[in-house]
Amino acid sequence: MNRRTFGKALAAGTVLAPMGCARQPGRPVDVLVLGAGLAGLAAAKKLQAAGRETLILEARKRVGGRAHTDLGLPDRPEYGAIEVGDSYTRVHALAARYGLAIDPPDRRWFSRVALHVNGHTFAAERWAESGANLLAAAERAIPPYRLESHYLQRANPLATVAGWDDVGWLGEDRSITQVLREQGVSEEALRLINVAGNHNHSDDVSALGAWRSAVARRQDRGSGHFVAGAGALASAMAGELTGQPRLGSVVAAIGQEEDGVRVQLDNGTAFRARHCICTLPVPALRALRLDLPLTTDQREALATVPYTRVTMALFDAEPFWEEDGLAPFMWTDTPLERLFPRVHRETGACIGLKAFINGRGADSVDALGEQEFERMAVATIERIRPAARGRVRYLRRYSWGADRFAGGAYAAWSPGRVARQRRAVRLRVGRVLFAGEHTAIDAPGMEGAIRSGERAAERLMETSVTGSPLRRSTVAAADTRRHVVRNELRDFPRVSRRTPSWRVA
Repeated sequence: MNRRTFGKALAAGTVLAPMGCARQPGRPVDVLVLGAGLAGLAAAKKLQAAGRETLILEARKRVGGRAHTDLGLPDRPEYGAIEVGDSYTRVHALAARYGLAIDPPDRRWFSRVALHVNGHTFAAERWAESGANLLAAAERAIPPYRLESHYLQRANPLATVAGWDDVGWLGEDRSITQVLREQGVSEEALRLINVAGNHNHSDDVSALGAWRSAVARRQDRGSGHFVAGAGALASAMAGELTGQPRLGSVVAAIGQEEDGVRVQLDNGTAFRARHCICTLPVPALRALRLDLPLTTDQREALATVPYTRVTMALFDAEPFWEEDGLAPFMWTDTPLERLFPRVHRETGACIGLKAFINGRGADSVDALGEQEFERMAVATIERIRPAARGRVRYLRRYSWGADRFAGGAYAAWSPGRVARQRRAVRLRVGRVLFAGEHTAIDAPGMEGAIRSGERAAERLMETSVTGSPLRRSTVAAADTRRHVVRNELRDFPRVSRRTPSWRVA
């Protein structure tokens, strides 16, 4: 196995003249891959193994995309790609290939939970009888962090992840709020659900996505985390490539030409390729100039698919929890929402806290400047845990919603639009195929991203008409392409027939 480190010098790509310049572009590469997250790296590995000339363009100064580990801290906190489910077969196979250990979480720090609700702080075991519990009588025994799953699981129509986004589920494609109200949720329960649910506001997200996640979680007996951080997986995958990703390459435009694809960067540099696999998240695609024959539903999806906004903040802390006797792991209805223990990877000691803030709450804290956020955050912790006064120090925060290359932590789906949005983001456009977490079919998270990249590479090799070793005769290739296009149009009935078609090379 090739264990070249990611720190090798970047290989030179095929740099062409900016669009509009007189200089003629040079020889195109076979496949351009946009994005060096797990999906893009998986696609490039698959293509290169088949002998395809591949170049990856990555906007960030690092590989991994939303698999992002903070290696500067002893707990190596993950900003994304936090858990590895035991059903993540591709992730586990790659980890074994690269010698990357996956350990279960340290349950000592997660077995107990403290609550702060309606101005009161106490252990979760006291919730049912607490004066802070303003839930309806039938809900009082349910902890705040289980309210949403309690109601949704009773109404979950899905028995399997397969086909969860089919048009046949349109009748179930309602907002989480609507489903909860149909189940008799109280207003106080709905408020608590929207404090720290794993989504933006429940009005804005389809329950189908939540049901699909619940079914996927049932497939896992447990989860773990990369000892070296999820970013190590991305670095190992990149290290195997022939020619490293070109970092700092911010895509500004994607255009289709008669015999290929042209991608222009924000500095005017342009690249040409016979084919392209685009793994950029939908919010990043919204910011690009797309000269592509997109369907009506694709354009609508680009404009409307929501992404869950997530902001995380890190704090060092002396062990004030030993003084007040409550767990450092905490669920609150404050602006910090959930507080998770930061556990030193070598010693196993709790060394601080990580706030995990979702949706509209993330929007609110993202609007604060750094000093304003620090004052608010430290004051909030000291207010709800008086023993923490003078013993908590703010380190830094990371916002996926404010990340211009992500626009959120992961894709969500609009009520009433799941089938249309999901098919739209996966549909091939001429020589451009799409991959990434948002296109995943049969698995969530890292696993879904990797499988989507491999699937896009396989699909390109099955239908492409150029490039060794799968070169076919022009007639046979053209017939195959027409067959693929007919199938996609059949599966996607709202295509505008005025949309310009692409030529078969």
